[in-house]
Order: sequence, then C-alpha cells, then structure tokens
Amino acid sequence: MSFQDAATVLNGLVAQQTGETAVAAIQNAGDYISVGTSLLKTGVDPLAIGISQMVQRTLFAIREYRARLEGAMDVDSDEWGAVTRKINAIDADLESEEAYALTDGQAKDQWIVKKPKLFQTNFYGYDVWRDHVSVTEQQLKNAVLNPAEMGQLLGLILGNKDQTMQQSREAFRRLNLCNYIAALATLGGDRVVHLATEYCTEMGIPVASGTDAATIVKAQANYGDFIKWSYARIAQISDLMTHRGAAFHTLPTDGQGNAMPLMRVTPKEDQKILVLSSDLHQIGARVLSDTFNSSMVTDKVPYTESIAFWQGLKTPDRVVAAPAYMAADGTITQANSITVDNVFGIIYDRWALGVNLHDQRVAVTPLNANGLYVNYWYHEARRAYMDITENGVLFLAD
Repeated sequence: MSFQDAATVLNGLVAQQTGETAVAAIQNAGDYISVGTSLLKTGVDPLAIGISQMVQRTLFAIREYRARLEGAMDVDSDEWGAVTRKINAIDADLESEEAYALTDGQAKDQWIVKKPKLFQTNFYGYDVWRDHVSVTEQQLKNAVLNPAEMGQLLGLILGNKDQTMQQSREAFRRLNLCNYIAALATLGGDRVVHLATEYCTEMGIPVASGTDAATIVKAQANYGDFIKWSYARIAQISDLMTHRGAAFHTLPTDGQGNAMPLMRVTPKEDQKILVLSSDLHQIGARVLSDTFNSSMVTDKVPYTESIAFWQGLKTPDRVVAAPAYMAADGTITQANSITVDNVFGIIYDRWALGVNLHDQRVAVTPLNANGLYVNYWYHEARRAYMDITENGVLFLAD
C-alpha cells in the first residue's frame, strides 16, 4: 500500500466516523498524523468498526489469488437460492389423427383429458464458512498515525484472509466438480467418451496385449493427430447437445419403475467446457498452431477454461471420489469410491453443475477490555448443486 493509498483510506475513515469533511489531500506525514489524531478522538471501537466497513466494501474486489473455476461454476443468488425446485416437463406420445376417420351418426369427443406430466427436482441447504483475525488496540492507533502501519494493518486483514477465502472457495468448487466427474464415470454409457480407444479403433491402430490405447496415442507419431481428432470429437458432442434428446443425462423413472421421456437440449450459450491444461500445453509444444485455435471446438460456446488439475497437483488427470448423485427413482445414491484416470475434459450444461456464494460479510467486535484487541469476523454461505438429469459428457484419454 502506497502513502497515497493509506491517505485515501484515512480520509474515508474520518468522513465516515466523524461526519466531517475529510482533508482534500494529505501531502506529507505531518498531515497524516494530524488527520489521524482527530480520528483517534472518536475512540477505538468506532475506529475498528470503520475499518471493518471499509474492508467489507473492498474485500471481495481484491484478488491477489483468484480462485479457479469461478466462471465455470458460480451462479447468482437469484437463480439458485437457499431452496430451489426445478420443474421439468415430460414428453407424451403423439396421438392418432381422427379427423380422417369419421363415421356417420358418431361424434368425436373434444373434451378428452390429457394432463401434462411433470417431474420436479429439489435442491436444499448450504455450507457455511467462518474465519476471524485479532487486531490489537496499539495496531489500530499506529495505523492512523503512520501510513506504513496502515498498509500493514489492512494488508494483514485483507491479504491473508482473502487468500484463505479464495483457496477455500476453489476447493469447494473442485469438490463439486470431482463428485460430478466420478458420478459420470460411474454411470457410464454415452456420458463417457474414451478418446484414445475410439481414436485407435477409427484409425485402425492395433492395441497389442500388454499395452493400452492411452500409451499409444501419446507416442510422438500419434499424438498430434490424436489431439486434432479429440478436439473434433468434443466439437461433435457439443453439436449433439444442441439437439433435443436423452443420450447425455439420467432419465427419471415413474412410480412403476418405467423411464420417463425427459428430453434435454443444451444450446451453445449454455454449454461449459473444461480441458486439462497439460494437454493444451502439449498442443502448443507439439502440434501446429492452427490446431489449438480454440474456435475449432468452442465456436459460440461462451465459457471454456483450461484447468491445471482436477483434484490434486501430483496427479493432475486423476479423480478419486465416492460420488453422491440422484438415482433414476429420485433417491440419493452414495456410490462406492472410484478412481478415474486420464481425465481429458468435460462438457456440461450450466444447469447441471454450479456453486452459489452468498451472505458474505465482515463483522467487528467491541474492544476487549482485558486483552485490548478487537476481532474481525468473516462469514460466507456456500451452496453447490449437481443435477444428473441435465446434459453432461466426460472425456477420458484412455
């Protein structure tokens, strides 16, 4: 924090706590001390509260460390509140046309009842996050009499807590993402694409006993073409998701266990794509530049993000999780732990996966008469959702 930054903060505190017009410009340390002395007359408690209010206005704009997956998963509170229900329409069979099968002396019933079939999914609850930091009375006094102390104080409050918050948000998003990846891998079917196996099959490359398709495609002779083919395959899935169908999501069942025709369509603007960044780096190093032009795959897709690792730094392409997801009958299933290797990427509907952050606030305590310190408390509520009845496809490089 520069001298001018500290002066600006001090002026704001004076205007806020005393109601007086702040000094137009603090030019030197003497001006700073003079203004700070007037502020100290308001007492320690108003000073601490004033700093808290300024912190609350600026905390969420400071991003020394920016949590990953924000654009890929975060939604606003208006769309996903504390309790959300999603009502889905189920297709009904078309009827035979009777206008061409008229019989003398008989009427056609135009009052036949055909009620719409609806399927409702509910999302409840949220997780809460809390942290705090203690600041002594002497630190507060020094901060308003010394620009360097002001910088250190706000750096203490803002810097460390912001980084802690950002990292915990990222971990929360990754938890949701890894649960979704493990759920798709468990459910399988059209929702899992084995890129290496499909490539070897299509190109007529034999997979000899004792080796595997993942190893073959990473060979120098195959890797460049494999990456091009993989991106084309992802683009194909992206196009297929824009058509109304049932291939890429769970079909709910009725009370008799019969699958209900819940059709889904995911326009390009509602698709999100995540790709492991190590594959993108390999593309840059080993494949011609026109190959990794993102428009090849993401034309008109508003959000595409490369991700350095899915779950852990040491095993970037691996996910290990015991996924929880909604079964076809509407019950929550807790599956066995599964290890998913060679995770290349994922494409999903924005309504399939997301995180909502809300109730973010900073509160300050009065001065502790015994310890002569105040506590700054940070609070935030977080909510994750995962809807397996929305479109999503997992791409594995195996």
